[in-house]
Amino acid sequence: MSYTGVILVGGKGSRLKELTAKQAKPLLKINDKPFLDYLIYHLSTFRFKKIYLLCSYKQQNFFKKYHNKSYLGVKIICIKEKKPLGTAGALFCLKKIIKNDFFLFNGDSFFPINLNLFYRFSKKENKLISIACCRNLNYKSNKKISNLVIKKNIIKKSIKNSKIMNGGIYFVKKNFLQRIKNKVSSLENDYLENLIERSQISGKLFNNYFIDIGIKKNLNFAKKTLLKNFNSKAVFLDRDGVINEDKGYVYKIKDFKFLKGVLNGLKILSKNKYLIIIITNQSGIGRGLYKTTDFINLTNYMKKIIYNYGSKIDDIYFCPHHPIYGLGKYKKICNCRKPKHGMIVRAISDWSINKKKSFMIGDKKTDEQASKKSNIKFFYKSNEPFDKQIIKILKNRI
Repeated sequence: MSYTGVILVGGKGSRLKELTAKQAKPLLKINDKPFLDYLIYHLSTFRFKKIYLLCSYKQQNFFKKYHNKSYLGVKIICIKEKKPLGTAGALFCLKKIIKNDFFLFNGDSFFPINLNLFYRFSKKENKLISIACCRNLNYKSNKKISNLVIKKNIIKKSIKNSKIMNGGIYFVKKNFLQRIKNKVSSLENDYLENLIERSQISGKLFNNYFIDIGIKKNLNFAKKTLLKNFNSKAVFLDRDGVINEDKGYVYKIKDFKFLKGVLNGLKILSKNKYLIIIITNQSGIGRGLYKTTDFINLTNYMKKIIYNYGSKIDDIYFCPHHPIYGLGKYKKICNCRKPKHGMIVRAISDWSINKKKSFMIGDKKTDEQASKKSNIKFFYKSNEPFDKQIIKILKNRI
């Protein structure tokens, strides 16, 4: 059973003023990554096959970054709103696209619940819409989503101030879309309130933390909270000798050849929800043997083939320095050249990586030393095909 997800990303974010003048709210950077990346990564750890982004404001930016791309095995599809229709009207675009019941998320909030548990609850209750609720600790001003109570799994409005609010995650029956008109409308005001009054919405309370980046205060809270709580798992890979044949300073496309089983092995890693990060020394740049642009061109070629095969390189860190043979600015003792672990440290910070869930594969002693300094499990590249080794590693890590 696979899930379908829909994320509303069309709002202007007017309360953030100058911050959203040039960029849509879900794309604002949180610790150097778009806020939306955190949400998509969380969804990709569950059984999602496709995620649709309903785009309006600055829609070209969403299309450029996400459209028809895969993120940890999940296909992302962007849909244009011809004009802004609000949180309900935007769903009109889905009528001819969505074939099954679906999850609906707000692109400016993050509520990392167990979606498998919420799915089972929603199917059992069998209501038109189910809402994942959270405890209202910080959001006193938003009356549209607060003051709720749950009685026998049914959501009611509370007369008094309550500590429960809408967490912005819904499981929606497909036939709900038949109610949506091609006009501006609000999901909360024009649909949910009426359905709540008629006891047609079920609700489940989760104790996970909740983030909404609608105002600057909450945006700052998001930066601190996500850095502290968001942990992804990754596999770190050396390049030459692990991904491709090591012929010595490989920088030409004609000299690049994937090792046996690599493409399939990377696909297996993506299906198992691992970030794939390359950590590679490239002193050939510092020695003047080739240029940074040569490395980038080869990298883009490699990434394109990997993507076409059904996987993705999530990030690449490279060190162009050498303490003895580097030329000019490249002759230096740095903290990034393996066996030092600066590149791994940076990746862990950039991607909020859980070291205990991650591992590294390399073919040299310097790879092992960098990995151990980072407290990450290390494996030498074996003589067997890469995918065979990956299957063995994953089997032993479950």
